[in-house]
Amino acid sequence: MSEGGGAALAQRLVASLTALLVVAQFFLAGAGAFGATSFDAHRTVGSVALVAAVLGLAIAALTRRHVAHSAAVAGLLVLQLILGVVGADEPWVGALHGLNAIAVMGAAGSLAQANWAPVRARAA
Repeated sequence: MSEGGGAALAQRLVASLTALLVVAQFFLAGAGAFGATSFDAHRTVGSVALVAAVLGLAIAALTRRHVAHSAAVAGLLVLQLILGVVGADEPWVGALHGLNAIAVMGAAGSLAQANWAPVRARAA
């Protein structure tokens, strides 16, 4: 597939959406931790981020672009879900949920950046 095709554009947009959802997760976790809101929105957005990452992985497989990187983002988000669920009863596991969030942020952000690199290169 070409770098400018419809599937590549969809991949760029889904990768960007996933990264933005992860950023929203940090805000919502802070809002929940400081009592501004419950953690319900954090849980919901986390589930949406996981769905977006799995969709991104499917598109990556179709385009044969950034498959391993997309799998890493999806895998880290699955791990994040597991750590959050188990962490509700096991505080030290919950602490790993926060640490893994940093890895999710880095992987999602770098995937979005990698997807947009060909567009930036053409514009330069």
